[in-house]
Amino acid sequence: MAVADNFPGMGPLAGIEAAMKASSAPWLFVFGGDMPWLSEEIITDQATALQKTPADVLIPRIEKSIEPLHSIYRCSLHPYLESYLRAGQDPAVRAFLKRLQVRYYDLPRNEKTLKAFTNINSPQDLL
Repeated sequence: MAVADNFPGMGPLAGIEAAMKASSAPWLFVFGGDMPWLSEEIITDQATALQKTPADVLIPRIEKSIEPLHSIYRCSLHPYLESYLRAGQDPAVRAFLKRLQVRYYDLPRNEKTLKAFTNINSPQDLL
């Protein structure tokens, strides 16, 4: 199902808000539309890790690099996120994350994980 942003021009955070609002599930897996090589194994392992120790958001981390657009968000955050965006707060996902209980899902730096988090924004990125 596709949903339109309720806060146009507010970037990926607005997309997360719209998806949370439309979802009836307790959790939402969020990923960037420019990430064509998602790994089912990584996503499944990430969800399993979250079930063991819940948090507001579970973000994968490779060394010191995090990927908030390959994360699992608690949908009950929706009213808080909606208020945050309505108040005109910083629309950067990382700015919003500073206000939440975030857990990190540590992954090794290897070819498999790097490929899963690759962003393709232009034809040159495929080379």
